[in-house]
This record gives sequence, C-alpha cells and structure tokens, in this order.
Amino acid sequence: MESALGGGEAGHLAQMRPTLLEALCRAGLLARRRPRLVPSWTSRGHGSCRECLAWTNDRDQRCAPCLSWGMDRAAGACHRCGRVVPLRDDHCRRCVLFLAETHYDLDGVALNGGDQLWFGGPFAPHLRVAPNRSGEQDGLYGRRRLQAKRRTAVQTSRAARPVSPHLALPGQLELFPLARDWSRVDERRLPALTPSAKEVLDGFVAHIRERGWKRRALSTSIRTLRVLVAQLGAETPLREEDVRLLSRRQDFNGARVVNYLRVTGRLVPDRRSDAASARARRLADMAPQPFCAAVHRWIDVLYGQAARPSVPLAPTTVCAYARRVSPCLRAWCEAGIGDLRAVTGEHVQQTLKALKGEEAKSLATPLRSLFRALKREKLIFRDPTRSIVLSGSRRLPVPLPDNHLHGVLDQLPEARNQLSFVLAAVHALSGHDQRGLLLDDVDRSRGRLTVRRPGRLHHTVYLDEVTFRLLTRWLTERHRRWPTTTNPHLLVTARTATDDSHPQVNPQAITKALHRLGLQITSLRVDRILEEAKHTRDPVHLIRLFGLSPVTAMKYLRAAHPAGTRPDPLSG
Repeated sequence: MESALGGGEAGHLAQMRPTLLEALCRAGLLARRRPRLVPSWTSRGHGSCRECLAWTNDRDQRCAPCLSWGMDRAAGACHRCGRVVPLRDDHCRRCVLFLAETHYDLDGVALNGGDQLWFGGPFAPHLRVAPNRSGEQDGLYGRRRLQAKRRTAVQTSRAARPVSPHLALPGQLELFPLARDWSRVDERRLPALTPSAKEVLDGFVAHIRERGWKRRALSTSIRTLRVLVAQLGAETPLREEDVRLLSRRQDFNGARVVNYLRVTGRLVPDRRSDAASARARRLADMAPQPFCAAVHRWIDVLYGQAARPSVPLAPTTVCAYARRVSPCLRAWCEAGIGDLRAVTGEHVQQTLKALKGEEAKSLATPLRSLFRALKREKLIFRDPTRSIVLSGSRRLPVPLPDNHLHGVLDQLPEARNQLSFVLAAVHALSGHDQRGLLLDDVDRSRGRLTVRRPGRLHHTVYLDEVTFRLLTRWLTERHRRWPTTTNPHLLVTARTATDDSHPQVNPQAITKALHRLGLQITSLRVDRILEEAKHTRDPVHLIRLFGLSPVTAMKYLRAAHPAGTRPDPLSG
C-alpha cells in the first residue's frame, strides 16, 4: 500500500488504524488474524545486511561476503550510490554486483528508478574477479566475470538479427572500382549469416582444427571472416583488397583468411598487393610516351610473362631497374629520340660517361637488360649495349681471421640456426640456396642434399657427420613443433609453417642469429671456398665441390694463388 499511495496518505491511514479496524469488524469484512508461520521470537532482530542490503535472515548487521570485502579496503563515499562503505575502484560491493549483473541484462534485473535487491547467503550472486597477466585485477568487476553471460547475449542477439538485403549478388557488375570503407562497420550490429556464409565459416574453423592451431589464438582471423561473409555473403568470391583493408582494424587479422580463401577458390587476388610491382608499373606509365609500351614489355620479360618463358626476377629488382632507367629515357626523349630503335651505342656511351664507378655500372646493367629484352621480343633490330665494356677494379675474396669461428656452433641457440651455419661454413651454401631447400631434396639414406638452382644444373651436397646430425635434429624439432604443416621447404619458422601459401623463410631468419655474433652468410661462404682453393689449383674440383661457375672458380683460385695463376685470356 505504501508503494501505491503517497507519503502523506500512508501516514494518515496509520493514524486511523483503530477506527478502520472497528468499522471493518462491524461490517463483517475483517478476516481473522492468521497465525504466524515463524514465531516472533525467532525473527526478532533478523533482517538485511546494512552494506549490500541483501536479505540474509541473520542477526548480524553485515553478511559474511561484506565482512571479507571490507577487510583490506578503506571506507569512502561510493561513486554511484554515495554511501560511506568499503570501496574498490570507487564503488561499493552492492554497486559492483549490480553493474556486473546488468552489464548484459538478459533477465531484466535492471529497474527504472531503482536497483533490484537480492537474497543473501547461498542464493547471493558471487563476485568472482580474475587477475590479469600483470597480477592486477581487470577493471571494475573483472574481464572473466561475465564470459558466459556475454556469450549467451551474443548468441541471442545474432539469432535475432535479420539477414541483410545488401549482400553482394552473384554476377553483379560494378560501375567503377571503389575501395570499401571497413572502418565504419559495427561488429555488434552485423546481419545474420546466410546458410552458405555459415558453411564457409564452419569450414574455416574445421580447417583450423585440422592444422592443430588453437582457435583462441586465431580468434581475430575468425572474426575477420565472419564480418566479411556477413556483409558481402559467400555466393560471390571475396576480394583480397577487402580482406587486407578489414585486417587493418584492431583485433582483426587477414593473413590466414587470405590463405584459406585462396585454397578454397573463393578469393579474387589483388594485383596491386605487391608494392614493388605496382611501383615498377607506375614508373613505366610515367615514362615518355614513345617508350611507354616498350618499358611495359621489358617488365613482362623480367617477370617471365612474355611470349617466350624465362626465369623471373624478384619484384624489388625489377622496380630498381625501372627506377634507374627512367631518368635516362627522359633525357633521350628531350634530346629528340622518339624510338628506342634509334638509340645507338654512342648514345649509351655518352650517358655512361657522365657517371663514374659503381654508379655507371648500376645504370649499365638495367640498360643492357632493357635492350636485350627488346631484341629478344623483336622490337629492335640491334642491341646498342653489346659492345660497351666498363673497366673497373675487381675485389678479391678475403678470408676470415683464424680464430673467428671458434665456438660459434655452441653459441647459436636453435637447431635451425646451427644447421644454417654449418651449411654456409662447411658446404658454402648461400642464404638464397638455403631458403630454397625442400624436404624432397633431403636423402638421409644416402647422405645427400640436392640444391636446386633455377637456370643451372642441380648441385649435390654430400653430408658429413656433423651436418647429418644437425639435419636430423632439426627435422625432429620441425615435426615436433609443427606436425601438421604442409610447407615443403626444409627451413621454416612459426609464421611460414602455418602459412598455406608455403612461402620461403625471411632472409633475416637465417642471418639474424649470425649477425649477433658478428658473422655473415656471405663471409662464411667465401672463407670456406678460399680455404679449399688454398689446397688445390684445379678449378674443376671447386666447380664439382661447391657448384660454382668456371668464372667464379677462377676468381677464387687467383685470390688463393695470386703468383701462380695465369691471366684468363677470355677476360680481356
């Protein structure tokens, strides 16, 4: 009655209690007094806790949880209710519990204009706060406090979401290409997944489990794919550009998503993803108009995409070639040359005379590559750089100090680093050769290792006892750490072992550990070949042992025996 009437009316009725009792009794409307279920003497002094206001049915003024709450906390004015009680993060225990229960209010606990009270004792909500990795508590009521409620709330909200009518339609053409702005997508308001989109997402989760990856560690990749298929659908292929733009947001990752969509045939590759290739094409577009088509054809030849197949170069090398040639082409166009067929050897020599040393060599190499490619494609009649020879000093190989390699093998931490060191210091394999080694190239039964070199004959390495032992140790560790990897390369890292595109290891993965010790792969290789060249004068022995070219073998023999080596008649 007090909740329905005002304060003044309730007080007036309390004063008229005797009169109302007599009137109702004479009218026969007053029921008999019911016997008390609990005797008055047993409930005298029982009530609620004075701090959390929970009904405890106990004579104590403070319940047990509030007593333990206030043992190590100072009292103060609560930031929410204003009462002077023990606080944590400026909030009392009752307010912390209320905020925790109403953060995801699935049961409608929150009231308008008031707080919902609860029972104490075993029926009271428990406040469990888990510390984070740094040992401090997470926020006001803990990050792990509401995982189950949050999961239920997310599932309930997703079930109630309508399917978006703006999904990409199969076969729909775009008027003009335009990059989507994924920064405005609200993950909490995503549309419901269609059956085909849910099938793609379930397939990605199954793919993660088959590879032995932890789903919790790859939650950012699952979130990325869920947003993509919820917004765009799964009936049409997804663009690689959208995956990369979405992965720029915090708590999103697109590397695993790109690999999975590529394997399943649902990815439209982005040709602009390679920055070096894009810069090379942009430099070709900026070339003078008479030379623009020829430069594009030259880049096609360097990438192995011309009519006649060839070994492709690295995108960074192609970009460097195009950058060095661009000023020369502009100078020839300003001089009145309107076609590369009109360029003669004199024009090239005049251009190189203005440069000296390594700068002239760095320009002569791409110019020679340009005209050779155009002559091969039958766009010019003769190569103007064929008769041009640049004179310069040749640097002879230098060995390492005698005590520079003592104890290096014991200082390297991992089996992969030890194997790389032995392959360079004993078998003279470069970093490029080591990155290209495959598991199929290892023949442990015969103690052989095949080195594949594009455009040249394969080189066979005969393993000694130390190399064989380190190779076996690395293969054991590789299988133990990544038993489900499908990367065919011998040397892998944590990133390349779980990448479905099967990339080679980064060069720094091989050289970083050696750099800390003041060593380089190149210096180790040079020192090993020089050491062998000191004990022989036969270039064929060096060619067979290390897979060198005849010119390189003679270079090392001259460095090892400067007085007893005749000059090469073909080098002059």
